[in-house]
Formats: sequence, C-alpha cells, structure tokens
Amino acid sequence: MHWRMLALAGAGVATVLSTNLVTSQPAEARSRCVYMAHNPQGMMIADGWATASKMSWACNRARRRCNRELERKRRQGRAGRGSCRRISNL
Repeated sequence: MHWRMLALAGAGVATVLSTNLVTSQPAEARSRCVYMAHNPQGMMIADGWATASKMSWACNRARRRCNRELERKRRQGRAGRGSCRRISNL
C-alpha cells in the first residue's frame, strides 16, 4: 500500500513538472516595442516600452504609454512640442 502512494505521488510530480515545461515560453519569444518622444533640441521627453506575444500588440501598448506620458507632461507644462515615434534600433 505504501509503495502505491509513493508511485502515485511521483507520477503526479512528474506530470506537474512536465506540464510546466511544455506550457512555459522563453523570454525571447515575446516581442518588444519602444516609442519615444523628443523635443526640438533632441532631448527625450517621454517613452513607452512594452512586450507582448504579438508585435502589433506590443507596439500599440508602447505607443499608448508614450502618448499618455507625453500628454501628462504637457498638462503639467513640462513638455512642449513633440510626438511619439517608434524606435527600431534598440
């Protein structure tokens, strides 16, 4: 009876570990996207970074974050002109 419990427990642990390994994805599999806003002098005034499983989702999220930060700084009077642009060489 005791060996049956040990065998079932071992099978259960093996199942959980194999399921975890199969369903997890490596960090490199997620797409990254970056948007930044610069003022006319070239200084960065806002940025948005995001990761997602699809590049379009990541870029939409990063653009929204950059625009949100830029609008917040404009309302506070700390940012003038500038718009968020995608940065492709990072």
